[in-house]
Amino acid sequence: MRAVKTLWMIDLAVTAILASTAMGGAPMGPPVAILGEGQWSVSGEYGLEQMDLKGCGRAETTIPGETTFFWTQPSRIDDLKSNMFFGKLAYGICDNWDLFVRAGASDASDQIVVLPADTSSVEVRDSLDGSFGFAWGVGTRATFCRSGPWSVGGLLQVTWFKPGDSDFSVPDPLVPDETWVGSMELDYWQTQVSLAAAYQADTLRLWGGPFLQFVRGDMDFSGAAILEEGGGASGLTWNSELEETTQIGAHVGADWQIAEQWNLWVEGQITEDSWLVGVSAAFTPKKTFGM
Repeated sequence: MRAVKTLWMIDLAVTAILASTAMGGAPMGPPVAILGEGQWSVSGEYGLEQMDLKGCGRAETTIPGETTFFWTQPSRIDDLKSNMFFGKLAYGICDNWDLFVRAGASDASDQIVVLPADTSSVEVRDSLDGSFGFAWGVGTRATFCRSGPWSVGGLLQVTWFKPGDSDFSVPDPLVPDETWVGSMELDYWQTQVSLAAAYQADTLRLWGGPFLQFVRGDMDFSGAAILEEGGGASGLTWNSELEETTQIGAHVGADWQIAEQWNLWVEGQITEDSWLVGVSAAFTPKKTFGM
């Protein structure tokens, strides 16, 4: 048991390092080990998430034949909504510790708000509608203690999202009669760390508890600043770093063993500025693999 706890802490430290350098979220599922030693499972997952993000970065415009200008441009993302589909493979290291990997696709739709960079500029916004793009993640879950039908455990996961690009057009917040026209790309990670108590009642397991989430990513615009009435255009790029607006939340869920080798679970996650609902069906073969 001491070795399991040591490995869990090492995994936690590695993921914390990844979170400090990278960036929504993904379904978490039961926050306790659900496989025995050598057992493995395959599952399909669906999640629907909405969250707010804040950002700040540098914009750069180049006027042909003249000069290049730089400025700091704050922004925010309102109601980033993502549909996500994953296939997941999990393996039981021991009776109290599972590892898993997932891969799939997610999309993104939201309102990107370009905030005033100075007292002379105004707030402008446009919708982003990114198509499905690749998403993947890794994670681990462990059971720390058991007492009768009760158990306490935790889960840690990192998920990466790269939805498709979207057209983006807004009035220039700095220059009247000018419009920013181009393409917007999102690329972000989310790290989640949860702790929960679970109660087992026959084939039904209920769980709930707090969790932390950390979001880091990039929002990149590439296009032009176009003057009205044939006034010409200048190249424009804008690179902004994104992060979460809230970090603390709560999650609840239920896991139902619908057959000997099949489980179905549903869950909900909520913070002050985000929410997620998820569902998954998992198949656990009888054959095991030892380490």
